[in-house]
Amino acid sequence: FWSANVSARVENVTVKDIPWDAPPEIRRDAGTHSLVGVSAGVRRDSRDNFMRPSDGSVFEANYEQVFGDYNYGLATAEYTSFWTTYSRIDGSGKHVLAFRTQGSWAGDDTPVYDRFYAGGFRSIRGFQFRGVGPHAPFSDYNIGGTFAFLNSLEYQIPVVPSDSLSVVGFIDSGTVASSIKLDDYRVTAGVGLRISMPQLLGPVPLAIDFGFPLAQAPGDKKQVFSFWIGVFGQ
Repeated sequence: FWSANVSARVENVTVKDIPWDAPPEIRRDAGTHSLVGVSAGVRRDSRDNFMRPSDGSVFEANYEQVFGDYNYGLATAEYTSFWTTYSRIDGSGKHVLAFRTQGSWAGDDTPVYDRFYAGGFRSIRGFQFRGVGPHAPFSDYNIGGTFAFLNSLEYQIPVVPSDSLSVVGFIDSGTVASSIKLDDYRVTAGVGLRISMPQLLGPVPLAIDFGFPLAQAPGDKKQVFSFWIGVFGQ
């Protein structure tokens, strides 16, 4: 169930062609920067199936320290759990309830391109990718946060005997802020489809979701429809 990892990254990042009306929070990171990051993490995975989990949980925690032109830490922790609430006698047709929560923190010296943003699949559906986050005062620019807290509750019901097509209902919520606080907490609700497409190496899951914001903050960018191909259960 348990695993650990250690990794490193070496990057040379160039920020250029900044719009004339960009706020100082973005302009300060203009130019070329060298970064070296060293990270370590642990993971516990007890899911019954990697592609289509119906029981078990995943916990993962990671910390990275970045050195170079900027010096900052990045910490994340995420927990996801799955429960089967109903199934046919043969074990098929499972109704699955899934819950996910994630918390992230970044140091004050973190540049705008390494801060946290939210919106889209596995985040807060109903908003654009990176459409949620703290915005610069009197500006439409999202400057990214140093704190993020995201939660999701989803219920999945298969609608065909092969379990290759399911409908889901979900509630996503969370916030991305410039400090550890829960102001401007967003909430969305929606419905979607999960489709398993047969491929040479096994079924590839496809997600189609429609999310509708119930609570949002000024500057957030909405997007009702979202589309995703990949693994849902991690």
